[in-house]
Amino acid sequence: MRYFEENPDSTLNRGLYLVKYIGEGQEDKPNNPGLLFIEKGSCKFGQSLNLIGVKKRYVDHFKSKDDIEMHILARLRDIDDINELEKKLHNAFDSRRLVNSNNRKSEWMLPEDIGTLKKEFKKIFLNHFYVE
Repeated sequence: MRYFEENPDSTLNRGLYLVKYIGEGQEDKPNNPGLLFIEKGSCKFGQSLNLIGVKKRYVDHFKSKDDIEMHILARLRDIDDINELEKKLHNAFDSRRLVNSNNRKSEWMLPEDIGTLKKEFKKIFLNHFYVE
C-alpha cells in the first residue's frame, strides 16, 4: 500500500473495495434519521477512483476507525471494468441488500462473513475476465 500512498495519482489507485461496519449500529445518514439503520456486520461493495481515501471517508462517516474493516479487492485501470464489476456484484447480492424506509434497496447488505464475500467476488472477477 505504501507505493500508492506515495503516488496517489497512480492509475492503480482505483478499483473495487469491500467495507464492513463493525460498530454497534447507527443511522446511515444522521441528517435523515429513520431512512436506513446500519447494523453491526453490515457490508458494502463499492468502487473508487481514489482507494487511498476510501477508508478515511468511511471513518469520517461512522466517526471511528475502530468501526470499519476495509478490504481492497482489486486495483484496476479500466473504469469500464470497474463499473461493470460493481454492477455484477450488486446483482449477485441483490437479495442481501438492505431496504430503506422509502422501500429502495441500499448498497449496504445484511451482515455476512468477509471470507464468503471475497470468494463470491473472486468468482465474479474471474468470470468477468474469462479466467478459469
